[in-house]
Formats: sequence, structure tokens, C-alpha cells
Amino acid sequence: MVKLTDAEFAFLEALSEAQGVSKQAVLMRAVLTGGTDAAARYEQLLEALSRARFQLATVANNVNQLAFQANSFARGSNEPVSEDDVRAVMREVRSMIDRVDAIAGRIGGEDDR
Repeated sequence: MVKLTDAEFAFLEALSEAQGVSKQAVLMRAVLTGGTDAAARYEQLLEALSRARFQLATVANNVNQLAFQANSFARGSNEPVSEDDVRAVMREVRSMIDRVDAIAGRIGGEDDR
């Protein structure tokens, strides 16, 4: 059992609402991550990773489309893959690598490259 003052309970409710999780989840994250600031940072990192995952799926889809088009061309149908298309997808891949590196740096406190 955890006893809180009215002000502490109000703060806990505000954190819970802002993070979109239960009060119990806020307390558990605070305990497991070293405090409410760390718990909030943890939530931000989870959101950043979720957005990066979605963007990575989009990039992977673009790579698959280029591969399909290249394979179709090799079999004698479809148009060849243009250099501009490949360069555009490579920019997306590099951007995703940079984004994941930035998130990893926020987690570890430094760049691991």
C-alpha cells in the first residue's frame, strides 16, 4: 500500500493522464526506472521508437517495391528502376538510421557508432 497526500495523489493522477497509463503503471515505471522524470523519459522514448518503427515499415515497403520492379524488369517486363528512385529510397534508409541512432543515443546517453 502506498500512502499519498492529496497533492501527491493529484500529481500522480496528472502523470497518469499525461502518459495515458494507469496510476499503478506510473508508480511501477518510477520504481523501475529511477523516478517520475525517468518514467516520463521512458514514455517519450517508447513513443519515439513506435514512430520510428512505423517509418521503418514505410521505408521497407519502398525497398520491396523497388526490388519487385527490378525483378520484373529482369524478367523482361516493367520499366527499369531509375537511379533517382534508388537514391530517394537510400535517403530514406539513411534518415531512418540517423533517427534510430538518435533514439539509441537518448537511451544510452551516447552514440554507439
